[in-house]
Amino acid sequence: MSEKIYKESNKSETETTINILYQEKILSIYTNKVDLQKQLIKICGNPEKEYKIKRSIVGSRWNISLNDKSKITKLILKANIFEI
Repeated sequence: MSEKIYKESNKSETETTINILYQEKILSIYTNKVDLQKQLIKICGNPEKEYKIKRSIVGSRWNISLNDKSKITKLILKANIFEI
């Protein structure tokens, strides 16, 4: 397995978006922060979609079922989503 290559975005362009899709019962998380992507891989597993420029990963998106309460709890407790 080859190691993933992440491309750090400019500080002014760094973003993390959390959407709750009530109709689909999904918590959708997108981020282009390298550290947060690595944390989320450990907690939630591989992302549903990785956005790439050439071979470098510039962002990732996870879709988590709202019924998966244990994963959401781990995510809130362990991932530094809010930079606290």
